[in-house]
Order: sequence, then structure tokens, then C-alpha cells
Amino acid sequence: MKILIVTQYFWPENFRINELCEEFINLGHNVTILTGYPNYPSGEIYERFLKDKKEFNNFKGAKVIRVPILPRKKNKLTLSLNYFSFLFSSIFLGYFKLKNESFDIVFTFQLSPVTVGITSAFFSKLKKCPSVLWTLDLWPNTLVALNIIKKNWQINILKMIVNWIYSNCDVILAQSKSILKEIKKYPSVTNNAYYFPSWSDSDLFQKKANLASEIKEKIIFSFLFAGNIGEAQDFLSIIKAVKILSKKDIKNFRIIIIGEGSKKSWLQREIKKQEIDKYFELLNSYPIERMPSFFQHADALIISLLDREVFNMTIPGKIQFYLTSGIPIVGMISGEGANVIKKAKGGLICDSGDYINFSKMIEKVINLDKKTLEQMGKNGKEYANQEFSKKDLIKDLENIFIKLLKDNSLGN
Repeated sequence: MKILIVTQYFWPENFRINELCEEFINLGHNVTILTGYPNYPSGEIYERFLKDKKEFNNFKGAKVIRVPILPRKKNKLTLSLNYFSFLFSSIFLGYFKLKNESFDIVFTFQLSPVTVGITSAFFSKLKKCPSVLWTLDLWPNTLVALNIIKKNWQINILKMIVNWIYSNCDVILAQSKSILKEIKKYPSVTNNAYYFPSWSDSDLFQKKANLASEIKEKIIFSFLFAGNIGEAQDFLSIIKAVKILSKKDIKNFRIIIIGEGSKKSWLQREIKKQEIDKYFELLNSYPIERMPSFFQHADALIISLLDREVFNMTIPGKIQFYLTSGIPIVGMISGEGANVIKKAKGGLICDSGDYINFSKMIEKVINLDKKTLEQMGKNGKEYANQEFSKKDLIKDLENIFIKLLKDNSLGN
């Protein structure tokens, strides 16, 4: 198959779409990626990319078509401009760059913004091929949850845009069952929407990695958070929990935070302001291939999300990644994400925003015996391999593509 992948985010940025692309190549498909200039999560176009753009025009045998976009930086205005710049650039410049190409399938990796689906609809019509949209971020719900939009007319306009995007999809995939229910509420969606979760990164943790030299070894309990440092991750509640523990004079733990994002500067300031900086170690973001070496320092992994309806519908990809590592999870999370951790018996959880119980969980985990921690980690790994197998899920996706092509050829 000749597959066009439309995504605003792609290698060297760390997203599931990188692995999906690689797996399709390994299955013998011809893959082309239409994407923007890499600038996530730092908000600035990568220096490596600017020095030699040609180096990033091929990914493991796939052709990468890049269009210029405005960097997202770290405020709402520039983020909006970033979204709109990709929409216009991907359509107008993408048209000329892909003018002589033909495709069998257009596949969309849809995080924020949902407008990436407009680009996909354009190329699906232009190239006369089916379109598959994988929804990992539900709009306009996410924007409402983060107080980016508040007025009913704004919400209604976005719902109309989303409904139009869905109407131009042959298949819509939802990363959680709750998101699937929301998608099915749109009038343009019939019986073409299905549950399709993210997979676990089992390949990365097959071999034991060496300890990352960037982290000092300490004989204290080490929690680790890896990923985006943004509004949704609710670091304020984590800070409040650690503040409680500091007042109780509990000293035998640290929280290692690996990543970048819009709230990182705030996080650094707030930790100092609350006089709890001795408990935190903040590092930059690193390629996903290096994560196992950082995880080697962790006794437990932290995940937290704001208590918002749309976030409670979501299974953050971080959960599958964490479970696969074989390290227990300490989560301040509600909804579908919490249910996955519960079913896996892979750690301890409390409700989103419940920093008082979160502080108690931290204290409890610190004092758990090694055997109990190892069993939690083992449970999580086994559950992830069973429920979120990369091989099985990507084979399912390939079968969806094959069926679409067959139905499309019969229709013609």
C-alpha cells in the first residue's frame, strides 16, 4: 500500500506516529509523511533541524515532506498561530510537494489541533483515496477543559468544524472507549468509528539499559515523571502533595522530572517559592530511545492529570509506556486512565487533584517492601503486553486499511 500519513508532529519529536510509521515500513508498505518543522515540546524549531533540513527528509525508508510552520513557543497566541500555520502550509505547500504522488490511504494522527483533519480531507479528495483519522485528543472538549475557549459560540463553531472533518473520514479511530462514545454523538458519524488504543513500547524495555549518567545515584526512593510539562499534567497538585510531606519532615525521596513544556518555567519557580526544591530534580527532554536508561533510576513512576471530563475520558499514552517498563505507577488520575492501572494492578492511584491522598500514597510507596513493588511492576508489564501489544494493534490497523481498499475498489 501507498500510505500518506498526515501529522503535525513527527520525528525527531517523540510521538507514537514514529513507531507506527516504522512498523508499516517493516510490513512492506510505501509510506510518505506530511508534517511540519519539529518544535515540540520546547516551542522552538530544533537547532539540529535548522542546521541541516535534508537530514530529516527520510525516516527509516519513508519519505518525509516537511512544510514550514510558526513555532508554538509558550503562550496561547503563538500556539494558535502554530496550529493555523500548519493547516495553511500543509494544504498549500503540501499540494505542490505532493502534486505528482498517488496514494491508497490517507492516515491522520490527530492530537491537537483537530484541524489537521482538514488537511487530510483535502488530500483524500484530491488523491481519491479513503481517509482514516486516529483521534487521540478530543476537540473542542480539550480546549474547554483548559479554559482556552469559554463562549458557547466558539464551542459551537468548533463542533461544526469537527463534524465536517468526521463527515470526510471513512474510518474514525478513538484512543479510548469514552472518546469513542463522544465521537458517536456527532451526526456525521454513523457506524464507522471504532476503539483503537495506543500500544505499549515493549521493544524499548526488552534489554536492561545502563543507568543514565545525567542522574546521580542516591540511596533514597526515586519517583520519576517523563513527558510534557503542561497545564493538563496538574503539577500544582504534585507540589501541594510534596509540601505536605516536607512539613512532616519526610526526606527519603526525590522526584525526577524529565521533559519540557509550557509550564516548566513556572514549575521551577514554584518549587523554589514553596522551598521544596531539594525534593526535585528537573532534566531536559531526551529521545525516547534513551528513556529506559533514565527509568533505571526509578523506584516508581508518577502520572497526574487535571480533573476534567475530557481528561477522564483519555488513556494517556504515558500509561502504556509506564506499564511496559515493569516499574510501579503512582497516579493522581481519574476515569479511563485510572481504570487501566487498576485492572493491571500496576500501582497505586487516587482521584485527580486529590493531593492529600497523593501525599499519603507517596509515603506508603516509599515504605513498601521491594518484593511488593516488583510484583506491581510485573503485573503492569504483563497487562500491557496482553492488552496493548504493538504487533497486534498495528496488524489490526493494517487489516482496517486492507478492508477499506477492498470496499473502495468494489464501490468503484
